[in-house]
Amino acid sequence: MISFIKKNILLSILLISSLIACQKKEFQEIDELFKAAEKSNLAYKDLETFKYSKKANILALKTGDSKIIAESYYKLALSLSSLELQKESLTYIQKAYTQESIENNILLQSKLKELKSYDYISLGLKSEGLQELFEARQIIEKRNDPESIKLLARIYGQIGNYYYYENNIDSAFVYYRLKSDQLKKIPEKDIFKNKAYLYNYIAKAFLKKKNADSSLYYIQKSFDLKQKYKDPLLFAEYISLGDYYSEQKNYQKALEFYLKSIQNMKEHSVLRTYSPDIYKKISEMYHMMGKETQYKEYEKIFSEKESKMLTERNKNTEYALNIILKDKADEYKKAQEKNYVYISIVILSLLIFFFFLYKLLNKDIKLKESLISEATSSLQNKEEIITQKDHETKQLQLKVNDSYQEVTYLAKNNDPSFYFRFQEVYPEFQKKILEINPNFRTTELILCAYTFLGFNIKDIADYTFKSVNTVRNRKQNLRKKFNLQTEEDMGIWLRNLIDPNP
Repeated sequence: MISFIKKNILLSILLISSLIACQKKEFQEIDELFKAAEKSNLAYKDLETFKYSKKANILALKTGDSKIIAESYYKLALSLSSLELQKESLTYIQKAYTQESIENNILLQSKLKELKSYDYISLGLKSEGLQELFEARQIIEKRNDPESIKLLARIYGQIGNYYYYENNIDSAFVYYRLKSDQLKKIPEKDIFKNKAYLYNYIAKAFLKKKNADSSLYYIQKSFDLKQKYKDPLLFAEYISLGDYYSEQKNYQKALEFYLKSIQNMKEHSVLRTYSPDIYKKISEMYHMMGKETQYKEYEKIFSEKESKMLTERNKNTEYALNIILKDKADEYKKAQEKNYVYISIVILSLLIFFFFLYKLLNKDIKLKESLISEATSSLQNKEEIITQKDHETKQLQLKVNDSYQEVTYLAKNNDPSFYFRFQEVYPEFQKKILEINPNFRTTELILCAYTFLGFNIKDIADYTFKSVNTVRNRKQNLRKKFNLQTEEDMGIWLRNLIDPNP
């Protein structure tokens, strides 16, 4: 008997040890994915950051650990924000707030508000974004641990940048100084990149104030700091020097530094979202120098780079949106399964209830049998209704898919009947757009329809036998008429206009 008990105790210990080891391995894997996501984010590889964050989130949900889940939602929201999916980012920020652990996680609360601020400002809600930054600062400002100090410094920098872009340079300097004060509390080797970034923005601010000497001084400080710690990524400093010499009308010198910035990015495989703009600046320098051949050459490169960047961004956006839509479908499926479980529990409870009722009230057997029969019949009716609804849903989905395929086929073949058929499939489309501006021409409505269907500029140009530049210019005119922000995707905006709750 004692031997049997010992064996059971030993088996229990082994099982518990195995479970602890498995959980530890999961936490370790999540931590590695977090680090990989952060590394990709620093290298501006937005889609890669999203993939790592998504994997970490899936594992975190399996652990059931509220703190890890909340952190994974933050990482996912951050990656979606980088992909310019602000609305989706805000959804995951809200999910992070639903976790119980968030109440005691002051650092994460502040980080979520900082991220929410960026999303709000990107969506044009500037005052709301600034308010979130002030609240993020208030949460964290009394803490003295290194992570909180770094975060507070970053928040001060974000507020400073907000005022910089609003051309309130004096206020920007106030917050840049506050950021500098915080960074002094951390060993320089741990925050030299943050410091160099700050110096660059101070230099930009001085350049806006036409204080060229101070601007050059802070650019040099940024250079010296990076060289001190052997950081090879100097493209930001080269761009700042290019801007400085451009302001001084030394176009040859400005050109040299802009070209150096591109070379530096190529050497270190850094994909900057604003890299097409550098080619634009180079073309402008050639234009100012009277070198029209090089000017036109770099104007063409700029156009190609911008088009490529937009195509890549659209692919990344589409990939991320597909993953999110799949998640929503899975959530819906789980909810349905949960409903079936509830129904089963109710039915089982009823059966148990009737069974004991039959035992207790043997005299009323016929009545109990009638009730059971009625309950069973009700169940069958519900199953039939569910089956019928599922069948109707599938039929409706097939019709929608067929209509979409037909409209897409007509669009690709530039068929004259395309827009008439499109209006039949999407009857609210023209009405909604004309509510915004009743003076839209038919050609503009057709271009909106192509964009609504998800075609990019190159595809539309190919299908309608127009040049890429013509289509791009017309889309730009439409964006102005719709009063769209630069960061807003016109296709998604149009789909949301027709169906705010897709």
